[in-house]
Amino acid sequence: MRLNDRWLQRLIGLGLVWLLVVPVDAAERSPDRSSPHPSLLTPHPSPYTRLARKFTCPTALEPLTTALLRDLPGYINRSNVRLGAQQGTVPTYAILASQPDFMPLPTGSSEYPDPNDANLHQVFFTVLERQYLGKRVVEFQQYHWLFLAQTANGWRLALLFSRIGSYPSDRKPVTPPRDSSQGSTAEAIRTWLSSCESEAVKP
Repeated sequence: MRLNDRWLQRLIGLGLVWLLVVPVDAAERSPDRSSPHPSLLTPHPSPYTRLARKFTCPTALEPLTTALLRDLPGYINRSNVRLGAQQGTVPTYAILASQPDFMPLPTGSSEYPDPNDANLHQVFFTVLERQYLGKRVVEFQQYHWLFLAQTANGWRLALLFSRIGSYPSDRKPVTPPRDSSQGSTAEAIRTWLSSCESEAVKP
């Protein structure tokens, strides 16, 4: 099996399950409809408690990526607004990011980085995106293969490869991999990592 096929198989697997993932904070905000007065039974956290909590940027890959993907759609949308205004393109809106997959694929070809670099870490994820074309709504998935590097100054984006597929995933073939390291998603990741290092990310 070719590397591209293995990557696609991994990402399509993510794309098929990510909509089943409910964010914990959303579940916590949902009232207990079995109770006639849920607001009286469930204590609400004080706003001062939230203000007192401070986010420290994780040094470990998994908690860092989990926090990144939680916030990434909003960062992508701000990045799309900036780039769309410059290029005059149709606005694209990120809706939801999948859970991360950390199982690395073998690399080392001329197309992909050297796997012997211990500072490079692979992360696979998908993002559901939407465009409004007149009265028509078009949804698609971006399949991303992210390489993060851990440096003395924190985490940095080394490379990002992406493919575009339809949603649901069986409608159209997925596009070939492209280097998207200068695209809106990469810019959004860089912005989030910078915010993370400056402790400007919400807990």
